[in-house]
Amino acid sequence: MASSLTLFDVTVPLFRKGMKTLKHILEKGEAYAKENGISTNDVVNWKLAEDMKPLTFQIQTASNTAKNTCVRVAKLELAVLDDNEETLEDLYKRIDTTLALLDEVEEKNKVEFEGKEDSEVVLVTRGTERKFTGQSYVQTFAIPNFYFHVTTAYTQRNEITEINIKEKKVVKRQNVYSIVVTIQIQE
Repeated sequence: MASSLTLFDVTVPLFRKGMKTLKHILEKGEAYAKENGISTNDVVNWKLAEDMKPLTFQIQTASNTAKNTCVRVAKLELAVLDDNEETLEDLYKRIDTTLALLDEVEEKNKVEFEGKEDSEVVLVTRGTERKFTGQSYVQTFAIPNFYFHVTTAYTQRNEITEINIKEKKVVKRQNVYSIVVTIQIQE
């Protein structure tokens, strides 16, 4: 008997894993800052390029995407999270709060995702209204947007000169990495 995936299956568990990855990224940045005499609060302002938003924005947006997917698709009422994080501790708390919300959704509201593939989802951003089905919202907006911001947060490690990934030392030279790597965070 083949099982079918629900919108819950392709969102909340992935969001949880991504939020844990963000926490790991913060831990690595914090450790690097402490080892190199850099203020840990400078980490929250790291950015890939001068015209990009800082690490705080990447984490806030990933968090908002995870939470708002539950609100928009499953029609859940979840706590509003203000985007006012300014310190590393604030970002850790934001991640932990998001993980707790996702745990609550799994424990109490998983069933609310069932049958929402064709339900209307309306997204209003910057004064523009976009309409989706539950499935198209998840596939074409929520998942890509979430992973864009998780990946962008990961790439902001460009502030770190040396990092260890899967026991291989990667050294940055002139803002270029000589290899492309994939990380997998152990749970």
